[in-house]
Amino acid sequence: MIGRNMSNVNAAGNYPRPTPGGYVMVIQSVNNIQAKEQLEICLEFDAGDFIGYCKTIKDRFNFWPARCTKSYKDKALPFFKAFIEAVIESNDDTNGLVIGDFEDVDETKLVGKSVGVVVGEREYDGNDGTRKKALDWYNATFTSIDNIIKGNYEVPELRITGSSPTVTESAGVVDMSGPINMDDVPF
Repeated sequence: MIGRNMSNVNAAGNYPRPTPGGYVMVIQSVNNIQAKEQLEICLEFDAGDFIGYCKTIKDRFNFWPARCTKSYKDKALPFFKAFIEAVIESNDDTNGLVIGDFEDVDETKLVGKSVGVVVGEREYDGNDGTRKKALDWYNATFTSIDNIIKGNYEVPELRITGSSPTVTESAGVVDMSGPINMDDVPF
């Protein structure tokens, strides 16, 4: 006899997963990739049913699922400014995040800040040849937490791609060139 009480254990495949929508999230880490003029941002759910979800995935499978990039190249500055404004609107204390009229942004001060995030879904070819879906973090949009709470956002339509997920790790940084198939995650 195994002798384990499983009355409070969900069977594999029965764990709730985030769906496309608006979420209140907290910025866990920011990596400034100067050569590409972009920030790589890891997010964690900060309210609702999924608090700690990303950390659980990281601990079990060694990748952070809610990751996105924000470019600060000249052509992307309107989108970058919208991201920074969403962070400022969502937090009472930004502790000098922006100096002057957006002349300089101290990305290290983004860590620990909450922000509203709207994420859609992406369909892609899985490694097994079937079509799969995953949340599309790389195309997530940022807004104020107030907009998320009030439902003032629009979830993007399903984005269809042909890429399969790949995960490689170098110097402690996980590089995901495609979505991770959350159907393969056993919880």
